[in-house]
Amino acid sequence: MSSNKPITKKIINSPQTCVDDNLRGVVATYPSLQLHPKHRVITVRQKSDTGRVAILGGGGSGHEPFAAGFVGAGMLDGSVAGGVFASPPTGHVLYAIAHLYKYNSGGVLVIIGNYTGDRLNFGKAIEKAKISGIKVEGLIVGEDVASCKNKTGGRSMVGEVLFYKLAGALAAKGYDLASIRKEAAEFNKYMATLGVCLSACSLPGQPPLFEIAHDEMELGAGVHGEAGITKMKMGTAKEVVAMILEQIISHLKLVAGNRVVVTIDNLGGTSIFEMNIISAEVKDQLESKKIKVERIFSGHFKTSLEMQGFQICILHLNEEKGDLWLETLDAPTGGSAWTGGVLSVRSEGGHVDDETLLQSHGAKAKSGPALKAKEQELLRSSLLSAAAELVKNEALLNKLDSGCGDGDCGITLKNFGLAIQSYLKTASVEYPANVLWDLSEIAETDMGGTSGGIYSLGLSAASQGMASAKSNDVASWLAAWESGIQAISKYGGAEPGDRTMLDTLHHAAEAFKQNLSADLKVLLKKTADAAEQGAKATANMVARAGRASYVASGYINDEDAGARAAAIWLQAILNYFTNNI
Repeated sequence: MSSNKPITKKIINSPQTCVDDNLRGVVATYPSLQLHPKHRVITVRQKSDTGRVAILGGGGSGHEPFAAGFVGAGMLDGSVAGGVFASPPTGHVLYAIAHLYKYNSGGVLVIIGNYTGDRLNFGKAIEKAKISGIKVEGLIVGEDVASCKNKTGGRSMVGEVLFYKLAGALAAKGYDLASIRKEAAEFNKYMATLGVCLSACSLPGQPPLFEIAHDEMELGAGVHGEAGITKMKMGTAKEVVAMILEQIISHLKLVAGNRVVVTIDNLGGTSIFEMNIISAEVKDQLESKKIKVERIFSGHFKTSLEMQGFQICILHLNEEKGDLWLETLDAPTGGSAWTGGVLSVRSEGGHVDDETLLQSHGAKAKSGPALKAKEQELLRSSLLSAAAELVKNEALLNKLDSGCGDGDCGITLKNFGLAIQSYLKTASVEYPANVLWDLSEIAETDMGGTSGGIYSLGLSAASQGMASAKSNDVASWLAAWESGIQAISKYGGAEPGDRTMLDTLHHAAEAFKQNLSADLKVLLKKTADAAEQGAKATANMVARAGRASYVASGYINDEDAGARAAAIWLQAILNYFTNNI
């Protein structure tokens, strides 16, 4: 950001403590809630097993009252917060799942907003929890019309809060985990959201994220400041609402006689005066089309700090499920941001962090087949070679990432490389499954962000593959490799051809598979060549997944930074083996 832009004034203590200060404020206001400060988790207070299903939500901070404001009877049993506009780390999500399962043996349903970081970090926590025996399922939700044509689907907007209400009410009625998830998945098909932004928000201690002219607005802007569909001249409330409704009605294929529930979300800086005018316009315009408005919910649900603007979310109450859905939205709840009041009653007890939860539920890979002394030295040295190459190529990767990301790919991978070097000074590498698991943990804690989640998921899946292998032959390594690719694709939402690191990994894996019966040095060389080809090919691809997919293709002319990074470390490992076997 340009240094001559003034920092936006905010009433906080410091950018470093504002997220935790915010969470402390929630439980100060509603002391019936319980804060787990080390993990940024807020839960309802429970002393014994309810036997029912618990609902968990969460995501980045800066969207308040989302998600902690919806913790309470009949909605969420717990929420987990990340940094401002950043997904919470996997360990924090796992802690929340473990805590909720301790008091809700019916299982835990995790509602996951459709953003790459959330999909990865929440997804890995769910898989870890399952390995440790927890009954848990996840559901990725998103209803944004502006991004619905993206391969990974529409972004999660204010509609995510309605999932909390539906799932929480069904859990209170005694529905089982599979039934709640199935109902929520159906619910997602009948919902659409679109909004406008009049002015940008700013991160704590920073100037505004972007600029909008005083006589303009942006249609379809995201809640993290992502670009929308288009910028246009300001209009009246009637004109703006009509433009939004036209697109939503078209998307949902609404016709006269349909019944709907409307949620109007204040993005943070819009006055209640304006919100009331918007509500009136929405009702009038829908009813003029003979569409029956059963409910209008208006207020702050999922904001974007102080962004001025609003979103309109419409839920189509279909003939088969509409009455049930309306019943769940009308059901009583203690979520403070939905109705308020109930959680103001003080309860006994203070803040807690049950550290034994992560110790008992943090999954550990089985040992699997062991390496001989010579093989151990080859593995250690090849990993050190890969780490050194990641450190060496920091500038290149940052440059490649600057066109479609935030220019930190090189820094992130360098941190990974340095952490690997430190780890290998003392770690045993006798069991490849354990090494892969440790590298997964290093990626999660030392890399951080989306890249850390991606690498952690892939490495942990590969670890499980090696743990179940009968030997350390090339076929076993291929199976583990493919398990890692599948895990990254499952939670990252990308496939080969989407201009991501998978293009390198998949292309190289295919070459490895095709040459399994060849001489080992031939196998390694052809795989290394394929990795190079896979990375280079991304320069001519259109991004369809990950952060680059939100950037116009005309701005992307170089290789994908993630694909090049994968080629760098993979080639380093393969080349070391080629030269030393």
